[in-house]
Amino acid sequence: MSIVARQSLKYSIVGYFSTLIGILSTVFLYPNDLEFAGKLQFVFQTALLILPVVALGIMHANVRFFPQMSASNNQQNLFKFSVVFILFNFLLGVGVLLVAVLLLPHLKMTDFWQMSQYILPVALLLALIQLTSKYISIKKRIVVPNIFENVFPKIGMLVGFSVLVFYGFQEENAILLYIGFFVLALFGMLFYLNRLEKVSSKINFSFLKKDAFGKELIEYSFYTFLGSMGSVIALNIDTYMIGEMLSFSEVSIYNTSLNLVRMITVPALGVYTISAPIIAGYIAENKLKELQELHHKTSFYLFTIGAVLFGLVAVGIEDLFALMKNGNELLKGLNVVYIMGFALLFDLATGFNGYIISNSKYYKFNNTTTIALALLTVSTNLIFLFWFRMGIVGVSLATALSLTIYNLIKIVFNYRKFGVHPFSAKYLYVLGVLLLVLFVGKVLPDFENKFVTLCYKPLVALVIFALGNKVFNIISIKEIVPKSLFK
Repeated sequence: MSIVARQSLKYSIVGYFSTLIGILSTVFLYPNDLEFAGKLQFVFQTALLILPVVALGIMHANVRFFPQMSASNNQQNLFKFSVVFILFNFLLGVGVLLVAVLLLPHLKMTDFWQMSQYILPVALLLALIQLTSKYISIKKRIVVPNIFENVFPKIGMLVGFSVLVFYGFQEENAILLYIGFFVLALFGMLFYLNRLEKVSSKINFSFLKKDAFGKELIEYSFYTFLGSMGSVIALNIDTYMIGEMLSFSEVSIYNTSLNLVRMITVPALGVYTISAPIIAGYIAENKLKELQELHHKTSFYLFTIGAVLFGLVAVGIEDLFALMKNGNELLKGLNVVYIMGFALLFDLATGFNGYIISNSKYYKFNNTTTIALALLTVSTNLIFLFWFRMGIVGVSLATALSLTIYNLIKIVFNYRKFGVHPFSAKYLYVLGVLLLVLFVGKVLPDFENKFVTLCYKPLVALVIFALGNKVFNIISIKEIVPKSLFK
């Protein structure tokens, strides 16, 4: 097995393990203190929001210019310059924030300012961690960086939460312990990098002056920043706005519901990873018929698997909440499960729309749409929160509406430019079976023992899906067993 195949397989295992930690913590741990869980989530999600401003796309430049830099043996100098660049941006940003607070004192009333002593260090650490991860990935090593980048924060949140709830730590000390895991992740990443490639202590930035490379580097980084900023805002603004305008406990309620329904998207990770190089090849060779076939097949499989997972979650979610601590509070997020569930299902149904665009000559269109998505998400959130005062349900509606419009735009664009789309009549069969499952789940009787109800309702739902698959011949089981991925 090649190093790429080995690393891809291990990367997927780490990804699923990270997801499992998140789900188990969401179900069994965080409901013990919704307020503090919301604070930890607010710190992390807000740090992700300002991360692009701290990094300004410089980590992607290390990948983009690596061949050019390695030819002149300047790849390490570019990495070191990137570290300095991030530190400078961070200090500049802190300075701007302090001036803004002096000029606008009411900013001190925001949750962002009151939690800034935690948010800002996490944003800086995340920027340095992601930079190091990108640099290591050039060497075809993605597993260990994935552990430090994705698993450590989840374990840190779990430990920080546990020491406060079960061992009586002060809130400040618990959050500092959480931040300590980011520090460990960064030093672990740097140690691993030094094992792969001895990092020299010498610093030489003269390469920036050669052929005006410095200008090209900054231009590329800034352009990349514009593209990534839109998606980061769209994916993380909901948690920030709930924290600022509602409460930290509602942050936790919202994220609990969202994390449970987001697991329907987990299978897409492996499919998109495998499909990306194939898509690029089809587009480069103008094999649009093959592209359409692959688009149809992968999109439909992801939609079908997502529909099954969503059905199982939806019919058992109320009983699961009833078994969890603070279950009555968590029930406030029930509508979030349905709203975001259908939005994420449609996202799966549209398949790898973005990959088609990003691997074509129209790749700049992705940047335009992600920025538009960010603006739409922010504006709709404000409308549903301030105008309609719908709370976390309004936030989920705003996010779902923005994501759906975003996907519709990409569908139309791909159909006009490449003549491809993901849909077929079979989608209606799957949707019909899913709606039947949701209806049956509502009318089935509840046992006094909630655990028994939690077990038998999803089992009935699974039987209905199996019968629907047999009746409508929706999908061949033989084609989706894991061994098919290795053919």
